[in-house]
Amino acid sequence: MNIIKTLFCSMKMVLLLMGIYAIACAIATFIEKYDGTLAARLWVYDAFWFEILHLWLVACLIGCFITSKAWQRKKYASLLLHASFIVIIIGAGITRYYGFEGIMNLREGESANTISTNENYIFIQVKNPQGNVESVRIPTYIDEKVNRKINQHFKFFDKPLTLHTEEFVAKVDMSNRVMLYASIDFLGKNEKTFIMRDGNNAPTRENISMVIIEDYTIFLAWGADRIALPFSIKLNHFELERYPGSNSPASYASEVEVLDGENPPLPFRIFMNNVLDYGGYRFFQSSYHPDEKGSILSVNNDPGKIPTYIGYAMLILGVIWLLFDKNGRFATLGRFLKTQKFLSFVLCGALFTLLSPQMTYSAQAQTDFSPKDEMPLQDIPSMIKSLKNTTSLVDEFDRILVQDFGGRTKPLHTLTDEYIHKLTQKRTFQGLNPSQVFLGMLFYPQEWQSIQMIATKSPKLRQILGLDENQKYLAYIDVFTPQGQYILQNYVESANLKNPASRNTFEKDVISVDERINYAFLIYTGQVLRIFPDNKSPNNQWLTPIDAISSAIAQGDIKKTKELIDIYKILTQGMQQGIETNNWQEAINAVQNIRTFQQDNGASLLVSPAKVDSEIWLNVYNPFYQLIFPYILISIVLFIIVLVGILKNTPTRPLIHKTFYVLLLGLFILHTFALGLRWYVSEHAPWSNAYESMLYIAWAAIFSGVVFFRRSNLALCASSLLAGITLFVAHLGDMDPQIGNLVPVLKSYWLNIHVSVITASYGFLGLCFMLGLITLIMFILRSPKIPLKAASKDNITNSILSLVALNEMSMILGLFLLLVGNFLGGIWANESWGRYWGWDSKETWSLISIGVYAIILHLRFVCARNMPFVLTTASVIGFFSVLMTYFGVNLYLTGMHSYAAGEAVPMPLWFILMILGIFVLIILASRNRQLDMPRIS
Repeated sequence: MNIIKTLFCSMKMVLLLMGIYAIACAIATFIEKYDGTLAARLWVYDAFWFEILHLWLVACLIGCFITSKAWQRKKYASLLLHASFIVIIIGAGITRYYGFEGIMNLREGESANTISTNENYIFIQVKNPQGNVESVRIPTYIDEKVNRKINQHFKFFDKPLTLHTEEFVAKVDMSNRVMLYASIDFLGKNEKTFIMRDGNNAPTRENISMVIIEDYTIFLAWGADRIALPFSIKLNHFELERYPGSNSPASYASEVEVLDGENPPLPFRIFMNNVLDYGGYRFFQSSYHPDEKGSILSVNNDPGKIPTYIGYAMLILGVIWLLFDKNGRFATLGRFLKTQKFLSFVLCGALFTLLSPQMTYSAQAQTDFSPKDEMPLQDIPSMIKSLKNTTSLVDEFDRILVQDFGGRTKPLHTLTDEYIHKLTQKRTFQGLNPSQVFLGMLFYPQEWQSIQMIATKSPKLRQILGLDENQKYLAYIDVFTPQGQYILQNYVESANLKNPASRNTFEKDVISVDERINYAFLIYTGQVLRIFPDNKSPNNQWLTPIDAISSAIAQGDIKKTKELIDIYKILTQGMQQGIETNNWQEAINAVQNIRTFQQDNGASLLVSPAKVDSEIWLNVYNPFYQLIFPYILISIVLFIIVLVGILKNTPTRPLIHKTFYVLLLGLFILHTFALGLRWYVSEHAPWSNAYESMLYIAWAAIFSGVVFFRRSNLALCASSLLAGITLFVAHLGDMDPQIGNLVPVLKSYWLNIHVSVITASYGFLGLCFMLGLITLIMFILRSPKIPLKAASKDNITNSILSLVALNEMSMILGLFLLLVGNFLGGIWANESWGRYWGWDSKETWSLISIGVYAIILHLRFVCARNMPFVLTTASVIGFFSVLMTYFGVNLYLTGMHSYAAGEAVPMPLWFILMILGIFVLIILASRNRQLDMPRIS
């Protein structure tokens, strides 16, 4: 009986199983990276032991329900939440064993009533002498990296047959076909043969192998299975829309009809996030044929959808109920904090050093270069100096609309800021703003090609070009021979062939400089200046001045040709006149004529003046960058004040708390306004890429402080510091801050719901990490070797207990948001492409993070001794699962959420040092870990 309780009714067993589950999932993501998705499925996701682990977890949850008798203690919200996991797992099991997924290929004007399965099978069909046929199919785990050999026994016509598979051969006969050597034991004979497969398609007549033993004919085939539907789908028309002036798909849709016997045809339009439900099947717009005359639909039949959605509803209701339940842990911790004499402590010496002005200067030095490295202003030609006087021209020029290569229409101010910063790694150059530099490069390319303005980092690269090794900039002409040959060509190709993790500083710099040279080329040739709308150009592509004039001539439009030539001529003359006489009025008139031309010909692609002004304001003031210093400074100053109060045993004055709270509230309002303005400009939620999500995480961090934990100086400091650090990381240069167009699947209200919730959870869990670091420092200060008054020691102990309670409350909020966001993502995935879960690396690590924090929050049930230190340490270490989910997957793993396509990049030195520092902190704090949490009720 005790063994049964230990195995199925023990909280320790539940946590152990959850830990095994998380570790198994983590290992599977790396198996997928190195050996492919099929290997991960074979060894983990589809493995029998993994299914047993699910069943064991369900059994343990039920057992803990029974033994805990939570209903007698009126823990109804907790029961509902934990019961939801049982329902979700049951629903997932029904989907796994009774549902299926497949693909339907359709061509315009044609209909189909079969789908191809996503999995591949080996098919065996035996025909006896009388002409009767029996068949079987065997699921396979076989590809270039995985060859799970089959050795299975069957009976055909009551006669035993054994199939053995052996060597796998890829790319047979220089084709996409693959071959599997096999042998068959039947009627006492052994026959060698092979089985062919053409890519992932269903078996074709050409790929069927045949073996004759006595009078029995055995057919072997390999590929996807075809499943017949009780109705047909006809594709009338496939429609692909691209962003204007680009090849990037904006949306694609299939106009179909459902043909079902004598019933009238049912027309329907299938597109991303708009699903056809018919006859128990769901059809999703998945992809399309390269010639854009055919559509690929994902199809699924999911009998587990209803119980799964019920489980999701129970989970969300349980989460909300637990937060407001007076008997719940969250409310209990809140009551405990009210009883504490709580003095906040915020920063440690190490963090203070990390964020000191010297460190900030070093960080800026990564993107900015010292003025002494620039060319003296007097060495620049006088005509270029004159560009400093173009303020009035630039004000008009910045508001010209331009269509970028991604199809987005935006003000030229944005484009010039992006391009010139990419070239120079500076916001200004030689006293000129980006637009002035851009004008100079555009109208005086010969002069500017000789100016050293392209940033470099590697002395070796400068040595190869024959330049001074200490020279920080190079000129455009420096990378070309007098004959026009590109000197870096071979170096660039060699660097690109290397794995990013093995590239040295020189190779990284070669790739970066090559990219900057390409940017400069686009400016010098005018290819980037797509400012003239042309309704007759393909896909509403805007044209450069030369292309626009050529197009008008080709169309025979004499009026437009003359108008464009006059604009270009006046602008050129105006620039020359401005350089010579400092009178820019003629150039200003030409710019105004360009804007008038855009108004007359741009139609629906134009951006409103209000949006143009808003985007320019965001570019000029860069509010998210400007918030970094105030966030960090406030946390440092408040830390010093509170620390002095703790050491002197004097409480922080309410006026000081209110002052700092008002300051942070003001910064939070500004942060919110800036996010809202970016939303307004981009016309989509500002968390659609890595940079935007960092802005949102910072917002969630400061939101947690000023809204949920506003009474605590510690929480205000920790949330302010986290917001500042998050924004600091977002602006280090590894993330693209540019506003871009959304891919079709993200054009959904689910982007606002799922991404906002799950990203906000990172802010709360990041706050737990900061609170954990602070608490570890407090443990160090408890050391008997540090001479402090007894009252100060008591204050430190009280602060630790309050910090732990705050940490747990923040962790509860973070975990609940992560739970809800993750499962809302499952609903979005199911509504978009027909499956809740694909074991994608991002999904998997998000699930691992849920498991990690669920374990941490339940440690109090199995580890009563020294719980404050245990939870503190766990909150710090646990955050690395979030970092892996957010950053690590993008850089080191594969999957549809991965930006690196599985090519690992070197781990930054600062990150390694941070990890070492944290473990040193934990070791030092562990010496004073003896502290138990008082009973909270």
